This record gives sequence, C-alpha cells and structure tokens, in this order.
Amino acid sequence: MTNPVTVKYMSRAEIERLMYSLTAEQDNTQAELFEALVRRLLEIMEQNTR
Repeated sequence: MTNPVTVKYMSRAEIERLMYSLTAEQDNTQAELFEALVRRLLEIMEQNTR
C-alpha cells in the first residue's frame, strides 16, 4: 500500500511508474490539478535528463 511514508523510500523509477499510473476523477478539481502538476513535473524531469 502506498502512503506518504512509503513514497519517501521509493526509487525514482518507482515514483515515475506510480505517477504515470494515477488518473484523476473528472469531477475532482483538486485531483485534476494534482495530476496536471505531476505530469508537468515528469516532463521537466525528462527534459533535465537530456
């Protein structure tokens, strides 16, 4: 089970897999914002590795 404590000990690859697997419910504005932030963070991380 993933929770804030276990995330602290996850590898970058595990975190990336988890972030790509998350999708927000359409009527949940906060979840949609979180999803957009995570996806943008992943884009920035990918740009920095190039």
